[in-house]
Amino acid sequence: MTLQPLSKGKTDSATSSEATKAKVRSFIEKFPEYRKTLILAAAHEDASNSNSYRGWQWQDVETHPTKLIRLITEGIAYVNFKSRHASNYLLRDRGSVKEVLLEKTP
Repeated sequence: MTLQPLSKGKTDSATSSEATKAKVRSFIEKFPEYRKTLILAAAHEDASNSNSYRGWQWQDVETHPTKLIRLITEGIAYVNFKSRHASNYLLRDRGSVKEVLLEKTP
């Protein structure tokens, strides 16, 4: 049995973060109308400082609920809480999404 170095976890995390950034960049290139939705989602998550924060809803990001399905299927967001009356969403990797959104577009 061989032991893996401790830094491997950091490398995997960095690789995962870069993969997420590439996925978000590609998604925004294909669907530029989602840029505003992602900006509002990241801002909503940043503004929350409560331990009981469940996530943002469709009206918080000013988009139709059916459009959020694409964010989920692409792996950019996920359903954090669902009830009869509402669904709450969170970004999978808010930091990576914010970095991509802050990049200058050519």
